[in-house]
Amino acid sequence: MNTTNAENEIVRIERIMRAPPERVYRAFLDPELLERWLGPGELIVGPVTVDARVGGKIVAPHSMHGASSGSFEGVFVKMVPNRELVYRWAFLGTEPEKGEYFDTLVHVVLRPAPGGKTRLTVVHEKLEELRRGAPEIAARLVPGWTEVLGKMEDALVR
Repeated sequence: MNTTNAENEIVRIERIMRAPPERVYRAFLDPELLERWLGPGELIVGPVTVDARVGGKIVAPHSMHGASSGSFEGVFVKMVPNRELVYRWAFLGTEPEKGEYFDTLVHVVLRPAPGGKTRLTVVHEKLEELRRGAPEIAARLVPGWTEVLGKMEDALVR
């Protein structure tokens, strides 16, 4: 189930992943795995760095067709191993000093599902600034999350 609530500025994605919660949780923290699934479309992500602790940072520069297109950067706010992650998630353009910085919040919940699978819920919120400053990115959040979670699942079941 994928939903957008423009009034509350929330995107919610729910999906059953063909991997157990501990593997799905790891996919949000392992730099090598993140590089394999985090980029939607033709976006190439890497090298990713992760300091996997509350207050720790994740930095994921990205490029397209050989040219830098900015980065994703985050700070972990809450971590419950194999169950929950909450992190601030910023979209930085190639010139963040000129205002290309959009701070959002991502809440990931993992629940065991039958057959060794995981019920994954991603809630991406605090999107007002992103919608105002980069509406083309905001408009692609649901298809982007849908695509990258499919890439994550592929990376996990190989």
